[in-house]
Amino acid sequence: MAEQDQNRNEAATPHRKEEARKKGNVAKSLDVNSFVVLAVFLISMYIWAGKMLDEELLLAKNILNHTSHMSFEVNEVSAYLSEILAKSLTIIAPFFILLFIFGVLATFMQVGPVFSFFPLKPDFSKINPVTGFKRLFSIKLLIEAIKTVLKFVLLGTVLYFVIKNVIPKMLASFHLTPSSMGLLLMPKLNSMLFKLLLVLLLIAAIDLIFTRWDYAKKLRMSRRDITDEHKRREGDPRIKSRLRELQRETLKRAKSLGRVKDADVLITNPTHFAIAIKYNKDDMDVPQVLAKGAGFMAARMKDIARIYRIPIVENRTLARGLFRDVEIEGVIPMEYYSTVAKVLFWVYSLKGLKVNKK
Repeated sequence: MAEQDQNRNEAATPHRKEEARKKGNVAKSLDVNSFVVLAVFLISMYIWAGKMLDEELLLAKNILNHTSHMSFEVNEVSAYLSEILAKSLTIIAPFFILLFIFGVLATFMQVGPVFSFFPLKPDFSKINPVTGFKRLFSIKLLIEAIKTVLKFVLLGTVLYFVIKNVIPKMLASFHLTPSSMGLLLMPKLNSMLFKLLLVLLLIAAIDLIFTRWDYAKKLRMSRRDITDEHKRREGDPRIKSRLRELQRETLKRAKSLGRVKDADVLITNPTHFAIAIKYNKDDMDVPQVLAKGAGFMAARMKDIARIYRIPIVENRTLARGLFRDVEIEGVIPMEYYSTVAKVLFWVYSLKGLKVNKK
């Protein structure tokens, strides 16, 4: 059994994935988020940088123009600084809001809507020195270290070749004006940023694949885990089978109440058990139990017997034995033939007496 628990080779069930999701445990690649945010940052800077710079320069010019006749009273300086801060935030706020939106969208596209407070719950195992020491030498930490080294190697290689190609042009542009130098170097800068984005895209794709593979591996289950989960959700098959059996028996007894009116005699305990018996010598070889009940069911059977004038015979031993040994619609066992025959003889004699009286 222990070996079965250790062999977690089965894919996680949808229920296990949903439970992990409710706890905030999802497959999320931070490198994908980093790539999206950086890409949006560079694109935004490429589109809005000139406008943002012009607005900031205009703001700085207004500040310098205002300093010559500015009063240095505390209230006025405070109001002036608040105004400058508000204008600066107005210029850069849309840029940071855009980064925030795309950062959230990057996460949403990976894992969908997830809202859980479970990660905020205190976990004292995280401050356990033994657990922390194990994490320092875990396979996951080693893999993360390898990923980090690969990132630096790839990005460093790209930067090396880009800068190597840019340096000669930079050395040759010292005699140019700043604007001309910018026009000369800007294509190289754009090329460098584009290549860096391609490398980051490759890293993000690899990390996303690895993250999802590692996430699926962590959620793997053993056959016993799947069986236990099925029992928790659907119930133990043996218990369910027994419940269905009891339900069928209860339904069968309830339906049998409608057959009490067809019985020849009702044998009682007198209060705890009631058994309705019928015998037709033309159709039956042995008397048959049409219905039986205990407690409330027995009382209900006696009420029906009185309504349809079915003879009620009190015989404690016979009632207990028949209730215990004979199922509904079952035949009377041989050991009860003699006693049941006496009861039926008395019933038929009673019916014959009534007929003669009429």
